[in-house]
Amino acid sequence: MNATPKFAFDSPKEAIDALSRRIGTTGVQRVEIGESHDSLRSLHRRVLATPILADRDSPAADVSAMDGYAIRESDLLKEGPIEVTGESVPGSPPPPESVTGVIRIFTGAIIPDGCDRVIQREHTDETTAASPPDSSSLGQIQWTDNAKTIPSGANIRRQGENLSAGSIAVKAGLELTSPRLAALTNFGIQQVDLHAPVRVAVLTTGDELASATNSVQSLLPPWKIRNSNASALLGLLANQPWIDCAPPMHAIDEPAALLTAVQHAIEHHDVVLMTGGVSMGDYDYVPRILREAGAEIVFHKLPLRPGKPILGAVHQSESKSTLILGLPGNQVSATMGARRFAMPLIRKLAGMTNWEEFPPLVMLEEVSEKTLPLHWLRGVRMTQPGLAALVIGKGSGDVATLAATDGFIEMPPHANHAGPWPYFAW
Repeated sequence: MNATPKFAFDSPKEAIDALSRRIGTTGVQRVEIGESHDSLRSLHRRVLATPILADRDSPAADVSAMDGYAIRESDLLKEGPIEVTGESVPGSPPPPESVTGVIRIFTGAIIPDGCDRVIQREHTDETTAASPPDSSSLGQIQWTDNAKTIPSGANIRRQGENLSAGSIAVKAGLELTSPRLAALTNFGIQQVDLHAPVRVAVLTTGDELASATNSVQSLLPPWKIRNSNASALLGLLANQPWIDCAPPMHAIDEPAALLTAVQHAIEHHDVVLMTGGVSMGDYDYVPRILREAGAEIVFHKLPLRPGKPILGAVHQSESKSTLILGLPGNQVSATMGARRFAMPLIRKLAGMTNWEEFPPLVMLEEVSEKTLPLHWLRGVRMTQPGLAALVIGKGSGDVATLAATDGFIEMPPHANHAGPWPYFAW
């Protein structure tokens, strides 16, 4: 009777958490903010290393929440037509309070001294000025019954009610998204501390991969394949301002050459993504080479399909910790493994406080009767919001079927119902 295989961790999440505890974050870069749009554009989705503080109260003064009339309570006692003696408009100081009339005010304008509420324009009857053209009158109003029910403090946004000066406007560890760039400008930030982008090396292995000089040719001998893993990983890493991905490297199945490549990748990068060489074959040197390079292997093999041979390691030096993921060489395993394991951990290295994934949940249109005693990553195609169809492939080397997917779901061992299941989009 075969013994149940033992794994260092029972789930992808446990393995990811174990690696996360062994890695830090990248260093800090201070960036001066210019006045051009290009300067702000270059900050988009970079990760804050220190918080953005409010340089003044928000709002900076009491302001009107709508168009209307800034008044004192005693103004509501006035009968008959009331003169409009001034206007408070956004971008200008307010006029002095009026003893004989009321002040028209517009949304965002400062409340004049002495006024305690704003009456909406729709709660008044307005008339144009009957005075001569050179008169200072801005018209007249009369109160409606609704106006007299407006309480003190109504329709006024108080100074500092959004945020007081010196308070945190944007926390550290967040990406500078569009609203956060707005906050940065709103609070007059002239320089910002950002985490340096995570330097990622993609290192493929294997003598079966065609060289760069003939990888694009249409005809290859049947014992050679093109390096599609490098393309898949580069695609996952692309267009992320918090990732600095180096051109892919390749090492043949020869221990000395592989050790040299691994040592170089560790020295110059924060993350090393390797494909191939992690199984049990005679030419699978990666676990041995990583130990020789001084890395700690945190796990090798997980209860996972595809990608059971996956390896997670960390190399610690005085200056930094380098995350190393050894992904199986089969394309489906490598691509799904990189998406599931590498991306959240790279976010952790990038300094994001919300690095852990909370994937959306989807239901399956149909479910097969087959189950596995493993965590099962299954390619799917989205058919409606929240609804997905399984894309059944021919194995972990079936790139054509993988290309037909929008992402994959993760099912726990022995599961075969419709869900909902966590969905990881490409």
